[in-house]
Amino acid sequence: MATRLSAPIFLAAGGTGGHVFPAIAVADALLIRGHSIQMVTDKRGRKLIPKRLPCITISAASPFSGSGFVRVIACLKLGFGALQVGMKMLISRPSLVIGFGGYPSAGPLLMAHLLRIPAILHEQNAIMGRTNQVLARRCKSLLVSWADTAGLPTSPSAHHLGLPVREAFASITRYQAEAGAPINLLILGGSLGAEIFATLLPDAIATLPQQVRARLSITQQARPDQHEAVTSRYDALGIDAEIAPFFDDMPARMACADIIISRSGASSVAEIAAAGRASILIPFPAAMDDHQHANAEVLLRCGGADIAPETGLSPETLADILLPLITDETRRTTKADAARTALLGNAAAAIALHAEQIISKTAPLEAA
Repeated sequence: MATRLSAPIFLAAGGTGGHVFPAIAVADALLIRGHSIQMVTDKRGRKLIPKRLPCITISAASPFSGSGFVRVIACLKLGFGALQVGMKMLISRPSLVIGFGGYPSAGPLLMAHLLRIPAILHEQNAIMGRTNQVLARRCKSLLVSWADTAGLPTSPSAHHLGLPVREAFASITRYQAEAGAPINLLILGGSLGAEIFATLLPDAIATLPQQVRARLSITQQARPDQHEAVTSRYDALGIDAEIAPFFDDMPARMACADIIISRSGASSVAEIAAAGRASILIPFPAAMDDHQHANAEVLLRCGGADIAPETGLSPETLADILLPLITDETRRTTKADAARTALLGNAAAAIALHAEQIISKTAPLEAA
C-alpha cells in the first residue's frame, strides 16, 4: 500500500453518472492505496456521490445550449466554478487533479494548469469529446477506456487503461440461463432517464406472444412524471413491473437481470460488460459526435449486445430483437459471456497506480 500523502488528489467529474461513477471507483482505489481524495462536481453530481467521500460542489453549466444570453450566463457560472475550486486548490495544494469529463471538470483542470499542478484526463467514450480534446493538451496524461478510441489529440499520448466500474459490478457471478425460467428484464435510460423508453418499451412488449409475456418481470427506469402511465400499461399487460426514476443498487439489479435494455453511455456499457449480461443498446441519437453509437459498437463487435438505433425504431422491430433473447437460452448465455470480454481488468486500480507514477515522476506508461 502506498504511503499516505498529506496533499489530496482531486477528482473532478460532471453531473451525470457516466462521469461520476468512474470517478467514485478511482477514488475508492486511491483510498485503498492510502491517499486522501477530494471529489469535485456540480449540484447534480453531488447527489450521486456517497456521503463518505469528501466533496466540493461548484458552479457549472453548458455554454453550448440555449440562447445567447443563456450561454453567457453559463460561461460566467463556469468561470465562478473555476474560482471556487481554484481557491480550494490554493489552500490544500493537491498533488494531482484527475478529470473525468463534463463541464464541472473543466474548471479544475484549467486551474491545475495555471497553478502548475499535474493533471490527468480520463475519457470514457469511444469517441473523444471536443472539450476534452482541448483540455487534454493541458494535462500530463490522457487515459482512454477503449483501445480504438477515436478523435484523440496528437499530444499527450493516450494510455488504454479501461473504464473503471465499481467493484460490486465485477463481483457479479457468471450468468447461467435456465430453460423455461422467468425472465427479468432490466430497462435503463441513463442516470437522467429516457423519455422514449416510457412508450417504446411497453409497446414492444405488448407485441410479444402472450406465453412469452407471461415469463417476464420488468424493472424499468422512468421519470417521476412517467411513473403512473408506465405502471398502468404494464398492469394492463399482466406483467409484474417495478418502476422508479433511479436505482441506487444497480449492481444488485444487474445481477438479477437476464436481459438489459439500455442507452449506451460509456459507464452503462462498461457496467453491462462487467456484469456479463446480454443487452439491447439504444444509443441516444443526439449525443455529441454520435459517441453513444460508438460505445455500443464495442459490445456489438465482441458479440455481447445488439444495437437498435432509435431513429425509425418501431415497437415491432424492437420486439423482433428481444424475442430470440427471451426464448433462446444458449443465445442469451453466449452474449452474456461475450460481453465480459469487452472490458479490461481492474481499471480503477490501474488508474490509481498511474496517478502515483505521475505524482512521483516515474517513467510514463507505454502509449496505447
